[in-house]
Amino acid sequence: MAISRIVRSRIARRLMLIVCLLGFGLLILAGKTAHLTAIKGDELLKVAQSKLVRLDWSPTVRGKILDRKGRVLAHDRPSFDIAVDYPVMTGEWIEREAADRARLDRGREWSKLSRELREQLIEDAKPAYRAAVDRMWNVLAEETGLSRAEIDGRRMDVTEQVNSMANAVRRIRAERELREFAQNHGITEVELEQRLAELDRPDLESTAELLREVLAQEITVEVQRQIDKASDIEMVEERQPSVIVPEVDDDTGFRLRRLAEQSDPNDPTIPYLPGLAVLDSGQREYPLTTIDVEIDRSLLPGPLSFPDKQLVTVSGVASHILGGVRRRVYREDQERRAEELKQNESLANRSLLQGPSELIDRGRYDIGDMVGNRGLERNLESTLRGMRGIRIRRIDQEEQIERQREFGNDVHLTLDIMLQARIQALLEPDLGLARMQTWHHNRERLDPEDPNSPLVMPVGTPLDAAVVVLDVDTGEILSLVSTPTGGDLPADPKERELYRHTRQPWVNRAVSVPLPPGSIVKALVLCGAHSRGVVELGERISCTGHFYPHEKEMLRCWIYKQFGTTHDVQFGHVINGSEAIKGSCNIYFYTLGQRLGPKGIVDLYRSIGVGEPLDLHLDQMLSGWLGVRNQPETITEGESILMGIGQGPVAWTPVHAADSFATLARGGVKIKPKIIADGGAPEAVDLGFDPAIVDEALHGLSMVVNDSDGTAHHVPLDNGERFLMFDVPGVNIWGKTGTATAPELRFEGRVIRRGDHSWFVLLCGRGRPQYAIAVVAEYAGSGGRVSGPIANQVVHALVAEGYL
Repeated sequence: MAISRIVRSRIARRLMLIVCLLGFGLLILAGKTAHLTAIKGDELLKVAQSKLVRLDWSPTVRGKILDRKGRVLAHDRPSFDIAVDYPVMTGEWIEREAADRARLDRGREWSKLSRELREQLIEDAKPAYRAAVDRMWNVLAEETGLSRAEIDGRRMDVTEQVNSMANAVRRIRAERELREFAQNHGITEVELEQRLAELDRPDLESTAELLREVLAQEITVEVQRQIDKASDIEMVEERQPSVIVPEVDDDTGFRLRRLAEQSDPNDPTIPYLPGLAVLDSGQREYPLTTIDVEIDRSLLPGPLSFPDKQLVTVSGVASHILGGVRRRVYREDQERRAEELKQNESLANRSLLQGPSELIDRGRYDIGDMVGNRGLERNLESTLRGMRGIRIRRIDQEEQIERQREFGNDVHLTLDIMLQARIQALLEPDLGLARMQTWHHNRERLDPEDPNSPLVMPVGTPLDAAVVVLDVDTGEILSLVSTPTGGDLPADPKERELYRHTRQPWVNRAVSVPLPPGSIVKALVLCGAHSRGVVELGERISCTGHFYPHEKEMLRCWIYKQFGTTHDVQFGHVINGSEAIKGSCNIYFYTLGQRLGPKGIVDLYRSIGVGEPLDLHLDQMLSGWLGVRNQPETITEGESILMGIGQGPVAWTPVHAADSFATLARGGVKIKPKIIADGGAPEAVDLGFDPAIVDEALHGLSMVVNDSDGTAHHVPLDNGERFLMFDVPGVNIWGKTGTATAPELRFEGRVIRRGDHSWFVLLCGRGRPQYAIAVVAEYAGSGGRVSGPIANQVVHALVAEGYL
């Protein structure tokens, strides 16, 4: 009896254990069911509903870019590529959709069915999807005028190409995993290579297959599974549409798009053209980037003048400004778009539409979209980019939401593209103005100590330059030229590398290169110093030749350095402000820099725009800098003296230079330069210049070019002859030469460029200043001999284009 009780007790305990285990299992199943229902329910519902929603998109058009006279500088040429989803091409789509349909039809019963019955139900669902895919290929062939055989051939070419690429990538990844496995198991690279060399298996083609063979003893089933998993990645090309028929016309593209929006007549859940996508492949065209310009050579200076006209073809016109687009969308584009939608409420209101489950951005980036990647095209992307039209409909309901497409906004520039082209033609080296000439008196030699050493830049060397033309009354930029534009790259690889290093054609020299102002800033320093109370009207300051009385080799005036004399001697008396500008006296402006001191000189430069963003929507714009590493607080008393003549720790751009002279022409009223014609009235800031000091400065600038002994009156030639620097009848000129210290440029250890940058800035007009012109030629030396004649031809260009 005791034994019987013990047995019954043990049986009871075992039954209790079994009941507990069963209960625990049921709890797990209940938990999973609760997880799927409560936690995953919304997600699964969204997936189910998404299969009932159709998003039908209509394309948009990027806005145009036009010049001030309405000439089209950039526009879209519509075109479409017809692409098909890769899974549709391989048959994977049929497999997936048929399986989804079979599961959906059986609902909860699916999990109870045998594997054989499931597979049969999937096979039974496939014919409808096969028929839809077959119809898609037939319609594509019919609409594009190609035979079905041609379409099938292209499909096979795509699948073979993608398969080949995917297999190659997977083999490389498998090889990397196998080598890493070998290393982790103490097999050195040398030993591994030795094993491979000893293996005689000509039937194995890839390195990955060979590695698997030589590591067969070390590789377990689990390791092989891990290697296969790591190497079996899905390529982007395997999940996105691939182009089958490129660049079809508008009618074909729109017809196919309408058909692709429809459903199968017998089953609304099956697309009429499965996987077919009509991609916008339109080209962005720039019809005026190459222009023929007729140049009257009789107007060119001295030795360059001939009694005939020359047709100059210029390419890359305004390319630094317009920029360009690409057809590849990067993550940074999507991130920038998302940030703009956050920051710009107006853009978000136009772009975002509430869909069935989430917000939809009508301006979102899709595969193959056009994206601005340089210049105005990039920096005005949200303005130029249009909004797609969209229709959201549920196939099980009549309800739909529709928004019409919106074209991108046009952008109107203040530029005159024909003036831009004409000025660029003047800077073509073959014309002679932007090429080293004997009368430039370039003296920079490879060995500065050897007078017989070769010149760093011999006669004939092309010069890189920038020109800015600005309307005084409005602040509008009429022309902004930078050369070279990159259209003349040498064919030889070594020469091309030297060209890119030396001349950097991608750089917009009008806004991106930091340049010391040099002497061109002296008229602004005079006016700014007077408004700050450190110089009187007409005040005379003696030019002693050197700033420090007991240091004759330091801070010298250029006239003392070159000719051993002073401006007091030249003028016959102690000079005033206008005479100091005419003679470009360093001592006068050293003195003003000293009186202003670090704080005053920084305040002066800031007032004329140095350090203020240009806001022109161009690439890599330099706002200018003050002080070493752009730290104004580090400027010393000695540096403020140098900054009085535009040297020392200060830099700006040709746009700043033209803007400062325009400010002077307005009597000290600053208007921010602009290149976008937005129709708004310019915002004016009065710098508080006394009209009398402005007159004194303008009088000095007038004497520079109009007095026979002015520094920009004429250019002497080696044969004793000379030519007038400015010779446009009836046009008044106020101008200033300048040179700016430049760092030596080397390539592979040898000096390629050495010397000062050449400046010339002027005001011109009939009776009053109407336009400001800034010219800089890099490493060209004398401002008067090099940039002055270029500036004169820019005045001629304004006449030729009807501005003067």
